[in-house]
Amino acid sequence: MAKASKYIDVCIQPVPKKNVAEYRKTTKLIGQILVKHGALSSRDYVGEDKNAVSVFGKSVKMKKNEVVIYAVAEFKSKKHREQVFTKMMKDPKMKTISFMMDEKRMLMGGFELLVAVD
Repeated sequence: MAKASKYIDVCIQPVPKKNVAEYRKTTKLIGQILVKHGALSSRDYVGEDKNAVSVFGKSVKMKKNEVVIYAVAEFKSKKHREQVFTKMMKDPKMKTISFMMDEKRMLMGGFELLVAVD
């Protein structure tokens, strides 16, 4: 985690295995837009550990043909996050993105830094 990061947005979601390549392109574009408008970073991880898949997979009702994705974006503060998202939503590139997520099974939330050991 970047030392200046004090706030993160986390999104955990299932993605069909057949759509991972397309998801990668889409989330990379979203990440580039986030960083362009001031986010400190944007990263997506795919669950491969048995415990990650089991615990997070249950939370998002993951099906056999899916993987679980953990996405995180870093910001200086909650206020900074809100400023970045306001700019991002006005970016014309956002209109070109086809979102392939099942919002009913997605977990999302913002987290404020509690402890950092660098």
